[in-house]
Amino acid sequence: MMKSMSTEKRTSHEALIGRSKQSADGGRGFPGHRRGAAGFAWLVVLALVIVVLGAVTWNGMVADESGGDFELADRKSTEAPTQPLSTDLAEAAEGPRVMTGVEAGPAGAYASMDRVFEGTGMILGEVRVEQGVPYPERWTLKLEPSRVAPGRQKAITRTITSEPGQRDFQLRDLPMAAYRLSVEAEGLVARPQEVALYKLAGYEHMPGLNVVNVTSRLVQMASVSGRVRQADGDMAVDFPVYLIDRKNPSEGRLEAVTDSGGAYLFPEVTGGNWILRTGHPVHSTTSPQPVPVQLSAVAVDELLLPALATLEIETTDEYGRPYPGVDLVGYLRGTGNGSFRVETNEFGRAKMPYLSPGPWRVNATHAQDGRSCRLDVTLAPSEPTFQAMNMR
Repeated sequence: MMKSMSTEKRTSHEALIGRSKQSADGGRGFPGHRRGAAGFAWLVVLALVIVVLGAVTWNGMVADESGGDFELADRKSTEAPTQPLSTDLAEAAEGPRVMTGVEAGPAGAYASMDRVFEGTGMILGEVRVEQGVPYPERWTLKLEPSRVAPGRQKAITRTITSEPGQRDFQLRDLPMAAYRLSVEAEGLVARPQEVALYKLAGYEHMPGLNVVNVTSRLVQMASVSGRVRQADGDMAVDFPVYLIDRKNPSEGRLEAVTDSGGAYLFPEVTGGNWILRTGHPVHSTTSPQPVPVQLSAVAVDELLLPALATLEIETTDEYGRPYPGVDLVGYLRGTGNGSFRVETNEFGRAKMPYLSPGPWRVNATHAQDGRSCRLDVTLAPSEPTFQAMNMR
């Protein structure tokens, strides 16, 4: 293609030169000389045009390894992209969103890409304290596998204790994985952080998110205590109580159970605004109560429960014998809120106190034997109810 194009251009060039020579030879005197000079000028211009076109054509062509020519526009690159992915936004298709390695919410950018936990990385960080709190002489950092995030299977556990005056830390040669990092000191605690080290599928040749910077802030802890009494005046025993962080309800949730005197205690609570719920972390038996926590112990006023019901169930087989290991799932029907899930003991019995009065449905199943049963019962306030369920 190059040769044919060059030959054609040379032929036209020589033809023009021949014609200009004939004009110069055939003409005599001043007029013929003027026409020859004009023809030569046009010839120079045409030669320059040919040179420029030839250069453009040559640059627009490249040869492959076999010597064949092909256009640049049709070239297909097999090399990796030279523009690296932003490590600030790289994240997985499942799991929380990641901002520079620290899990912070639902998946966003690169959500269609999977994480690859290959290679090693490092976590660098600094430990600070809230304003007005003296810096501790020593603090302890614990790194452990994440409790929920994909990649936790490859995580390892490390614990380091700072030297006096130390404020930063370096965790090197960590397997790429999903981690949970927490820091604590005497009377101080930092909120645990989910940290991820990983690469993106299809870009394993790139470093990925192999360096993460974390800041942990130690805050003072306080205690929250109180009592719960039943509607008839008796203390509520073994009654669940929940303390929910209003800013971060998914992570900040503490649970306690009342003792024989109806008392509960949350010994280590960070400062902030909390909500106290009873019976269930979402469907509270009593009205949710705000609990502001500062740097001192907080005593909550005694809580009085409404009139509640108790349901006791015995599961039996077709011959009336106790049937243990049955999974009981109950829920309050209609507009009310309430649910429970328990397993019958070795005598085939289960007792569910502190239930809201009203119509309940209970589904009983035995996973191994495949037997099931259903019960509809209406519970009255302040009255225990006994029901038998025959598994068939």
